[in-house]
Amino acid sequence: MTAIVLIALEYVGKKPWTLDNVAGSGKAWNGPGDVQEVTVNQARRLLKHPDQWALANPEDAELVDGEVTVQVTHPSGETSEVPAAVLKKPIEKMSKPELAAYALTELKLELAPNLSKKAMIDAIEEAIKGAEPMTEDEVA
Repeated sequence: MTAIVLIALEYVGKKPWTLDNVAGSGKAWNGPGDVQEVTVNQARRLLKHPDQWALANPEDAELVDGEVTVQVTHPSGETSEVPAAVLKKPIEKMSKPELAAYALTELKLELAPNLSKKAMIDAIEEAIKGAEPMTEDEVA
């Protein structure tokens, strides 16, 4: 099992406090100078906004250089990291592991690995579409 590497990021923005609304870490910074730890991928996303966040430890720079990656699980059970850019292609052209990774990273939707590719695509399209609004009869 691989250990999760955490990167210390300092908030350098101007607000009295801020919440990570970029990388989904759920972390909050208590004003400029506050430091919180996030994962490497979250740090890569946050550091795209240098007016808001900076590395607290300059020696972490080599860890966060590179593309944002997503972990995919192959049918064999083997996991690997693929560039997040792979998940930008049309969902119809994605493999089952890519569909599962896309659903989890983009929609926070966990798909069972034993679903068919069509069922995965249907679930993703349904999640993107969102819930149907209730009719007046359903409300009453």
